[in-house]
Order: sequence, then C-alpha cells, then structure tokens
Amino acid sequence: MFREYTKALFKRVDARQLMQFKPPTLPQRIYTKTLTIDNAHYGTFCQEVDWPESQHPHPLYLQMLSLPLQMQCLLDKQSPFPLLGLIHAANKVTVVEHCNLSEPFECRVRFYDVRPHSRGWEVDVMLEALQSGQLVYRAISSYLVKVKAVHVVPLAVKSDMHDDCDMHDRVLIGEICAHANTGRRYAKLSGDYNPIHLSTISAKAFGFKQAIAHGMWTLSQAVSAFVSHQDNAEALTVSEVSCRFKKPVFLPNELHIQQHCKTEASVFLDVTDGNDNVVHLSASLAFTTKE
Repeated sequence: MFREYTKALFKRVDARQLMQFKPPTLPQRIYTKTLTIDNAHYGTFCQEVDWPESQHPHPLYLQMLSLPLQMQCLLDKQSPFPLLGLIHAANKVTVVEHCNLSEPFECRVRFYDVRPHSRGWEVDVMLEALQSGQLVYRAISSYLVKVKAVHVVPLAVKSDMHDDCDMHDRVLIGEICAHANTGRRYAKLSGDYNPIHLSTISAKAFGFKQAIAHGMWTLSQAVSAFVSHQDNAEALTVSEVSCRFKKPVFLPNELHIQQHCKTEASVFLDVTDGNDNVVHLSASLAFTTKE
C-alpha cells in the first residue's frame, strides 16, 4: 500500500466540511474486490498472532486483508477526511456464518456512518464479505478525525464497556512481548506501512515518541490468548469482537491480557501494560462451543 500512502500525502481535504455544524457528507461509492486466501500467508499470520490450532479461522484475518480496500475508500476523491492523521478508535467484527478459507470472498467496503466526537468526528468504514452470494462476515472500523469546530459535542463522562462487570474476578490469561520490530513484521503481513508503526524516526515525524504497535495486531493477540486459554480451543467459535482502543502500545513493550466476567457465551478482555496500570484496549467477545 505504498501507493495509497503516497496518495495520502497529496490528498486535498475540504476542511470546510469538517468545520461545519452538520456531519460531513459521506461518499456513496462501494469498493469491491474478490479475495482468494493464500494458505502460506494465513499460516504466517497465525504464527504472528499466536492463533492456536482451530477448526475456525482467526476472526480478525479478513478484516486485516480488507485494509487496502479501506484505504481506497478513505482516499475517495469525495471524502473530506485526511488519511494521514486518522486515529483508529474502535472495531466491531461479526462472523455471520462459518468462513471457508478454501473458497473466494467477495469483499465490499464503504463508508457507513459519521457522528460528532468531543475531539472532532468519528467515522465508520464497513466491510462486508460474501461467499456464494451469502453474507458471512461484517466488520466496522471506527476512525477519529481530530478537528476543532463548532459541532463538537461536550466531553462525555468517561465510561467503560466493563462498567457492569465485577472487576474483582480479573484473571491474567496471557503475556505478550511486543518487540521493537513488531510494527515492521505486521506491516509486511498486512500491507499497512503507516510510518507511525515502522521506526522511532518515522513515528516522531507524526508526533509519537516511539513507534507504536498496530491496534489490530494487539487485538488479534488478545483474541488468540483467550481462545488458547480454553480447554476446548479447537472447537470454539468467536462470533463477535468489539473493541475500543485507548492508549498506544509503544515498542518495545511487555503486555498483559486480562479477562473479566466470563460466561458460557461471552467475556471481557483488557490489554494492559506489564504493571497493569495502563489499559491499552478493552474488548468484548461473544463465542460458542460445539461439543
């Protein structure tokens, strides 16, 4: 995606749309591509994010593969949003039906929604993947566009997706060593060569003191850790993943994965620093197990 990032450097943004009170107009174009899974690539991805032996694909793999389409969507000539400077704020992934990696996926990506945020606008980009004409996968990526404007909503009272959860049942289920080259390794897999992930020098050019890990790498590791921690990992199906990214993971780093309020069908996860003082992301998972 070097070409997309080069385009992003020269993309002209209509700042007037971002400064007005009403939400900016979203382009209606749908970007499509048929994806055929390379087994070697999927195997490398599973190694990178520690996905265990399973009857089911990692629930975030298709989302990663859709990134070039998402970038094309964000670079749409009618889009008022700058690609560089966007902050990955949240993700919601739904596995509608079993995804067969031996069959091609018809992927469709489009703008989905935009809403006021206390720091600007939050915009959603949606991926839908079909097999044999049937919807099997949906993912919504939310990005924060920082701007000072009259529309900005008051700063809301901070809430957490774990507010209704008893935090006393916190269990450490995994530890991650995020090495200095993690961003470059994941960039090679995903095609996401955003400079903030590659090196300290390139990250400083965009306001970060060090390179930071890709949010999807960290989230993928957390999902893998939960599944690996289950006795029936091979048969477990993760049907939904919802996540809010909170603090960047500077590289290198040591991370803890904590679970809370686990039931027979759901669980809350946090990724924290090695001292459990900083929460980098909070997520909820829905899952089923076939005996």
